[in-house]
Amino acid sequence: MQISEIMHEGVLSVKINDSVRRVASLMKEEDIGAVPVFEDGKAVGFVTDRDIVISCVAEGHSLDEPISNSMIEDVICIEKDKDILEASQLMKKNKVSRLLVVENDKPVGMVSLRDLAETEEEIISGET
Repeated sequence: MQISEIMHEGVLSVKINDSVRRVASLMKEEDIGAVPVFEDGKAVGFVTDRDIVISCVAEGHSLDEPISNSMIEDVICIEKDKDILEASQLMKKNKVSRLLVVENDKPVGMVSLRDLAETEEEIISGET
């Protein structure tokens, strides 16, 4: 089974200078827990709701600071035509629960551990 069969199509993203407040509001409005961070059309980071809580709120930083202060700079990507087993191994190796799905280096979707767990592939579901 390929990533394209289980991924969520489309990518909501934020800009590197967007405020933490704006990103948190977007996450709430869209009911999502993570977004890639872009600068000049390129993914340069990734931020989760947990990142915002741990690196901003718990540290007492302003919600008006740029999201770049709270993001993770590693963006782990996978091509949409790759097998879901490869996605599972990539997540395990990098200790992440979401991957940015790309096609020809352009973001086209997201895939999460939950997406993998919900597949009918017993090997993937069991490992997840």
